[in-house]
Amino acid sequence: MKIFQTVAALVFVLVSAPAAYAGGLSDYTPLAPVNACGGPYSGFYAGGVLGMGGLNSKVSSEGGSLKGNDRGFTIGGVTGYNWQCNSGLLGIETDISYFNANSDADCAICGASQSFNSEINWFGTLRGRIGVVGDQNFLVFATGGLAYGAIDHTARDSLAPGGPFSQTDSDTEIGWTAGGGIEYLLSDRWAFRADALYVDFGSEDHTYTAGGCGELCTARLSWDDNFWVARVGLTYLFGAAPREPVTEYEPLK
Repeated sequence: MKIFQTVAALVFVLVSAPAAYAGGLSDYTPLAPVNACGGPYSGFYAGGVLGMGGLNSKVSSEGGSLKGNDRGFTIGGVTGYNWQCNSGLLGIETDISYFNANSDADCAICGASQSFNSEINWFGTLRGRIGVVGDQNFLVFATGGLAYGAIDHTARDSLAPGGPFSQTDSDTEIGWTAGGGIEYLLSDRWAFRADALYVDFGSEDHTYTAGGCGELCTARLSWDDNFWVARVGLTYLFGAAPREPVTEYEPLK
């Protein structure tokens, strides 16, 4: 009789357990999926940058080439938009800056009569960015894209036939740029940044004509200009999500 009662109780437990388990789960609500995109660097941002740079210029003709260089101060504004997913970041950025580099190339074998000058007044860029975010507040990125700027090219010859000669050609040139940088969040909205860019405007040809030698004297010169800039600045992040607080756990006792 005891054996029969024991078996009956076991069968009752086995039959009722699934129903009880199902009833217990009836109130369970699954967790919403975690959105992996969005983060402290996401959204639109704008700010200012300042620094310095170095201009390298070369002027060439059929008789050879001359080189010159100069360093100057740069200051400007920057704006862009970021898409952050987990620790990865994609973005687009544009900036425009004043730049006062002025490079002279003198002809040693020509005496002091001839000189050549390249001057950059301002430049701008339109670039893509790709980066990695660490610890929710530190960004390392690489960047590259389009560059443009205003450059004056001047050729002078104080002993030219017919009297002193000087001609300046002002152009807005287009080239390419590449570089990289870092950003560090000072708060949920403000970020400190430091970057470096190399800009190459390629080659630009100009024709120079002077009179006084019985017929017009014409020379064709080719100018090559490139420069680098290193800058620091601050940006304000308009759409950035607040950083998640770091949860501290007490050690097990």
